[in-house]
Amino acid sequence: MFSAKRPLRIAYGRLFHEANAYSPVATTLEDFERFHLMSGDALERASSLRGVELKSFMPHAELTGFRQAARLAGGVTCVPLESAMAVPGGPLARACFDELCGRLLARLERALPLDGVYLALHGSMQVEGLDEAPEAHLLRRVREVVGASVKIAVSYDLHANLSEGLVAPATILTAYRTNPHWDLAPTGYRAGRRLIRAIRGEITPVHAWRKLPMVMGGGTTIDFLSPMRGVFRWMRKLERDPRVVSASLFMVHPFTDAEQIGWAVHVSTDGDRGLAEELADRLADRAWQTREIAPPPMRDAAAAIDEVRASRWRKLGPVTLVDVDDVVGAGAPGGNTHVVRELLERGRDVRAYVPVHDPALVDALRDAPVGASRDVVLAGTPGYGMPAVKLARARVAAKAEGDFGLVVRLDVDALRIVVAERAPLPIHPSFWSAVGLSARAADLIVQKNFFHYRMFYALTSFQHIPVVTDGATSLTRVRDQEYAVPMAPKARLDDWRPFDARLRAARVRRSREREIALR
Repeated sequence: MFSAKRPLRIAYGRLFHEANAYSPVATTLEDFERFHLMSGDALERASSLRGVELKSFMPHAELTGFRQAARLAGGVTCVPLESAMAVPGGPLARACFDELCGRLLARLERALPLDGVYLALHGSMQVEGLDEAPEAHLLRRVREVVGASVKIAVSYDLHANLSEGLVAPATILTAYRTNPHWDLAPTGYRAGRRLIRAIRGEITPVHAWRKLPMVMGGGTTIDFLSPMRGVFRWMRKLERDPRVVSASLFMVHPFTDAEQIGWAVHVSTDGDRGLAEELADRLADRAWQTREIAPPPMRDAAAAIDEVRASRWRKLGPVTLVDVDDVVGAGAPGGNTHVVRELLERGRDVRAYVPVHDPALVDALRDAPVGASRDVVLAGTPGYGMPAVKLARARVAAKAEGDFGLVVRLDVDALRIVVAERAPLPIHPSFWSAVGLSARAADLIVQKNFFHYRMFYALTSFQHIPVVTDGATSLTRVRDQEYAVPMAPKARLDDWRPFDARLRAARVRRSREREIALR
């Protein structure tokens, strides 16, 4: 057993992306370079309490949390590797993935000898031409570099698609505990603390995990709302037991072409495999009980606009329309034009803010002076198959450069369209203020995100309406897709157990090429 005072060397890094198999836009190295790509001294500064780990998103994330766990444990030298993260999008180009893996592994080799490695991963990455889960590929290569004796901690998004390759290499495995995800730094802290305890011989983690069929229930799947609130509370209660190292639920990113897609649970205990197996079964049972609690009712765009017009909530702040089928936060490109078309037809009196990805239109208006009026066509993301919408006498009201490239604000009657060069993700009101708009002044704001925007609009928007249109995050596609086993509640499945072994043994990727053609 190691002494608690023995000095340790632990390397840390990140390769994080959530991929959408139905997006026509591949993710490239440039997407990481624009959003978050750093290493060495720059990563060390960014992941300190005085640094900013994820600029424009979250100052303190997993790697900051890990370093604080190491600081409090004492006697730990933290060695920065590479940290790469991009906005969700289409699968990574193979050259991009190989480059990012190569950089991280090269730094890992130079960091040897090590006692441990901590990696912040997503768990639903996809790479064009790669026939295994990318995170499994990376972990296998990390293990080859560091050897069998070095302990590895991994944290995943709670929408990870868990598979054997994501579980087996890990000494410590944990996941976000919140949805929307605000606990990135606490997740890194938990992973770091447990990794250090494992290295020093204070705990001996053993694992058990279960794979459930794809579930379309769970209500909103928000952790602090029913029905998921009870499941997450029970996991926190489990971890107060000193015998339990961790308990995690994975509600899966469904917009993937993986064969073994499904919900999953993972439990780790301190040397008690029987207890881990028992608790994994019990946690899976609790999650399975939510399968028939449907998501909130969806409206089409026309019905949602009528509801906004009649809503009393708009007196307190804008009503949010969640564009469920074009969620950039889940990898859609953001170029849906259906809502704009409906607003022009029946909502010209509603003060509406709508983000739309249309790089061709942005390029056409690049030199247009602010204040000019133009007759233009809004076509959305190239290759996305969206209806072309004519905008007569659209006024170029403002322009701004930022995280989404050049954005151009077009005013048509009460409608405010923010056309973006890159996929727009307006989870923060600053997206609107950058082009001279006050979020509170709107009647309606279209969001391209399922959950995370609520953290920043909690005191601004008090009514949220899911809207179905057509796009890469269509839940209809999820319901209609063929899976390795039936999905719930489309099929009446009484128990998850008959499918567990088959799902865990299934191939990671389908043999067919990914489909990008939309309905």
